Amino acid sequence: MAKSGDVLGRYELLDELGEGGMATVFRARDRELRRDVAVKVLFPHLARRPETVRRFQREARAAAALEHPNILRVYDVGEEGDAPFIVMELVRGRTLLAEIEQRGAMLAEVAASIGALLADALGAAHKAGVIHRDVKPANVLVADDGRVLLADFGVARLETQDSLVTRSGALLGTPAYMSPEQASGDVATARSDLYSLGATLYQLATGALPFAGTPARVMSQIALGQLVAPVKRRAAVGPDLSRAIERAMAADAEARPASAAEVASELRAIASAGGLADPADEVQAYFADPDAFTRDRTPAIAASVMAAADRALADRKLPRALALADRASALLPDDPRVKALVARAIAGGRASRRKRLVLGAIAAVALGGGATFAVVGRSHPVAAPASDAATVSAPASDAAAATAAASAAYAAAATDAAAATDAAAAAAPRKPHPDAAAASAAVPAADAAAVPAPAADAALAAVSVPDAAPAPPARATLAIESDAWCNVSIDGTATGRRANSGAFAVDAGHHTIACEQTGTGKSWSQPVDVAPGATAHVRGSLLSSLAITFAIDASLDGVAHHPGDTARVTAGRHQLDAHGARSWRDLRAACTVRDTPELDCYPP
Repeated sequence: MAKSGDVLGRYELLDELGEGGMATVFRARDRELRRDVAVKVLFPHLARRPETVRRFQREARAAAALEHPNILRVYDVGEEGDAPFIVMELVRGRTLLAEIEQRGAMLAEVAASIGALLADALGAAHKAGVIHRDVKPANVLVADDGRVLLADFGVARLETQDSLVTRSGALLGTPAYMSPEQASGDVATARSDLYSLGATLYQLATGALPFAGTPARVMSQIALGQLVAPVKRRAAVGPDLSRAIERAMAADAEARPASAAEVASELRAIASAGGLADPADEVQAYFADPDAFTRDRTPAIAASVMAAADRALADRKLPRALALADRASALLPDDPRVKALVARAIAGGRASRRKRLVLGAIAAVALGGGATFAVVGRSHPVAAPASDAATVSAPASDAAAATAAASAAYAAAATDAAAATDAAAAAAPRKPHPDAAAASAAVPAADAAAVPAPAADAALAAVSVPDAAPAPPARATLAIESDAWCNVSIDGTATGRRANSGAFAVDAGHHTIACEQTGTGKSWSQPVDVAPGATAHVRGSLLSSLAITFAIDASLDGVAHHPGDTARVTAGRHQLDAHGARSWRDLRAACTVRDTPELDCYPP
């Protein structure tokens, strides 16, 4: 088994960098070119399998033929004794999956920028006849300089060769990101890679996998196309990126975009609409300081979303306007401009109905048939109340005047409704994130026979104005920590997605803190009392403790165990060693370590 200090050809192995499903990766020194490289050495037990060695070497041939700034470069391939190896560009950084696990979901525009770069990389691979077959966050490297690099073409298939799956029935790839055709064992195509890219973007944008559960359940959901729209998982995704992801993940391959270039173009347009420039530059700026980038760019992105929502309202595209308003609210929940937008978006649908009824009455007047209607505003009465309604009859020549009068009445009613909404919002108790749906109470649905005064007038009449403003409540701070990212809510009000910790200004007193990972089913909740001016620390755990039993002699994270032993570990990634074989496994449930059919931890 290869180890630090070994020499493979002209490469001297230095420190071990990590492991994948097939090989150990070392930092090594190229003694001829005098540069550091990464050397991937196949595990000994796999090196004894001719088919696996051919697959391993195919990775080198496929990747070495590709030249693209977003594809990890492969320099050389060789075999020393019984150790086949690949020599690659040495990238100091970590995987995109590690970024997601630490920080949770990204801004939609950042996810779109990353997606555009990966689509560019796939476009280059597809043009060369190479299908990646395993696009996922764990196979995307984020270099220290902010570059994103698509790596691990280990299950790639050259379009000019038969795939491994058709020769042996083996299923290659990772189930959570597989296209339906790949999951069913069919030959993967370029559009299969686009599906996997869509699944990767789904996780970047929502912080959750598109499908969850046992491998069998995931495969079933993929086959049936049971995808929950990303925007339904997280409103901050927005309708545009959500639609792009859904297109890429269409169950029918023919319904997906025709090429990676088409996906890249669509994602660039989404990022540009949010005010971002060249994706490569923006992604590098983001990874240089993700928190600062998100903090600095969010207001401008939210402003562009609000402008798009206003355009949608003007174009009478109410569902889009509401979706955009919902995204703006998720980005800046406490911004008064966002609250006003939400009220306008909700009122837009109701007001349009009132307008149609008014215009319908005007049409009847214009035809000379006469119509009975009443439009009542708080300070702009146009007709008697409905119980005393006047009958308005006018010849066709007066239709224009009637139209103008009714339009003015409609405008006055809409203005009063908006004013009532604002006044009611100002009088309502202060909350961290008020329910925007309550604004709809200020804009009632119209009656078929008449357009009544907005119900908000009655609500206004019930609002009492105190003689003197009450003293503001004393403030305090909640410092919330979790062992993994989660969506934090305080007293049922969402505060957004947080990475491990956050501080929140609240009223002093009793509060209930909840922390939930969308799509994983993990959550915790704690009550807390905080005194005026004080800081209360709240800590919770999402990572469960697992019981690992051993059926063989093996080491777990470097600790030796024997048959019958039980060890408790935190859910997550762990290292297994047995009989010279080493494997990294993502342990999420109780399991038993065995070495047949291969070294792994199997469900009881």
